[in-house]
Amino acid sequence: MPNKTLCIFWLLFSLGLASSASAFDQVLKLEELARAYAEEIVIRDNRGLKVRTLDGRQMALLYAVYVAMREAAELDAEFYITSGDNPNAFATVGKINKEEEERNIIGFNFGMLDLIGMDMDAAAAIIGHELAHLKLKHIDVAKEKARNPQQHGGIFSAAATRYSRDHERESDYLGVVWAIEAGYDPQGAVRVQEQLYRLSKRRPGGFSGSHPSSIERITVLKSLVRRLSR
Repeated sequence: MPNKTLCIFWLLFSLGLASSASAFDQVLKLEELARAYAEEIVIRDNRGLKVRTLDGRQMALLYAVYVAMREAAELDAEFYITSGDNPNAFATVGKINKEEEERNIIGFNFGMLDLIGMDMDAAAAIIGHELAHLKLKHIDVAKEKARNPQQHGGIFSAAATRYSRDHERESDYLGVVWAIEAGYDPQGAVRVQEQLYRLSKRRPGGFSGSHPSSIERITVLKSLVRRLSR
């Protein structure tokens, strides 16, 4: 039987980031959450105050999706959970602290966990999309555009990462291909974009600010899913 409740404290790091990335100075490694083997995971800050309660089953399922998508992409990347209520996902090449080597990093915030719930097909689509940005080296272009003398590396905000429409289309395509290869329903890609589009109308910002969803994008994804599912 899994533990009923497990308390975990935020991992706090000095990342040396631009001010726009301040929301990402508190992170939790998905692998550690998934291996907690608890029904509920209570996150507390360094003062012991409760920040959030995570569903242990969601963490375990999400980790399984992440591993499958990582294998399909043939790309090694670490997965972190961050704070934030507006659904957001990110991908970068960076390091968690100054002593470590740079590595591929992807992640979701709390808002994205709420949005996908237990829809692991949707999770596969988003993870695939973020891995594709890394695989196709879109992040190099985005970093160059965002570079300034005050930035010293590390994870930077997905909201500050602007990709071209061509980059978004390429990542959508490759993410869906990998989702199918990993055994997930590609319709998850359509569902999550429809959810994000509806949310963007009610609550501007978050994922919709860095990964714009639109009727055009949803239509293209539907066509792509039909073609790849034949």
